[in-house]
Amino acid sequence: MAGRILILGAGGHARAVADLAEVCAFTLVGFIDRAAGPGVIGGDADVAALARAGRMDGAVVGVGNTALTRRAELFALLRHAGVPAPTLVHPRAVVSPSCRIGAGTVVFPATLGAHVTVGDNAVIYSGAVAEHECRIGDHAYLSPGVILSGTVTVERGAFVGTGAVLLPGVVVGAGAVVAAGAVVTADVREGDTVIGVPARVRIEAP
Repeated sequence: MAGRILILGAGGHARAVADLAEVCAFTLVGFIDRAAGPGVIGGDADVAALARAGRMDGAVVGVGNTALTRRAELFALLRHAGVPAPTLVHPRAVVSPSCRIGAGTVVFPATLGAHVTVGDNAVIYSGAVAEHECRIGDHAYLSPGVILSGTVTVERGAFVGTGAVLLPGVVVGAGAVVAAGAVVTADVREGDTVIGVPARVRIEAP
């Protein structure tokens, strides 16, 4: 689909998503945010009213890596309001024809290999590579330059920092955090934070 699009969030990531949307032939309606700012046309409570008024044809979440639980909340808000969440894929992204990408996911110029599956409302930033049969869950976030070797799983709401490398078959649990530059050689438990080369646990989930 193409048409008029609303971005939920108004920070740096939201501005990047807005640029991507325009590259994908959408027309930006404005931003939704808790605080006033350039292009902000309302808050969370205004989304349903904007939809009923026919002000947009779809919306995507533009909240970045500092508020991953907020990303999921906003996506649920769109679902509740019945607002379509288009998938945005940059024309310079390399995407296998066997790859499946969910609703509301944004893919910057990245590479997605054979039989990769990406859930809803995920973020895949420029230079990221997910090779064959990787699984990326709903609301997951891959920062610039991340490398997922074949058959890696990044579960729901997990965050992988810039330049991290995940070896084949590794599973990053739901809500886990992989620090920038880490090399992950073993599974990461749900909610844990890992750093270093090889990656080790810095913060354990409660």
